[in-house]
Amino acid sequence: MDESKFFEAVQSLAQGLSQWDLLIIAGSMVIIVSTGYYRPRTRKMRLTYLVFLPSWILLALSIYRGIQIQGSYVAYLMASLRKDTDSQKAAIISSIVAKVNNDAIYQIRFLECALLCLAVWLVIYICWWAFTDKIRTEDAK
Repeated sequence: MDESKFFEAVQSLAQGLSQWDLLIIAGSMVIIVSTGYYRPRTRKMRLTYLVFLPSWILLALSIYRGIQIQGSYVAYLMASLRKDTDSQKAAIISSIVAKVNNDAIYQIRFLECALLCLAVWLVIYICWWAFTDKIRTEDAK
């Protein structure tokens, strides 16, 4: 495979995953600040919202790894322009490829772990919503 195609593909993947990360962060924040859904009244149930904190941290780490991949792509472009011998250039590019592979693996893993945290919250919320007997009442003004 042509190295440039590899770097373009992995950079595109990193960019797409980072966009998903940002979208998930924004969507989960909307859940917390919006008033258009039935919010739990008990403190115990509202504590489950703390599950968002590790998911946001994991999503931020995923975005960071995506940024690292984009930086590695720039490093590859710069290494391609160097006037080194072919073996020196190959060694430099090989080290960049290893870093890109590592960053891509971590970016995907951080996203998966964040989604797992959010899935745990969603299961808890759906169970609470399905099994609660309380009917929503609007506060009198």
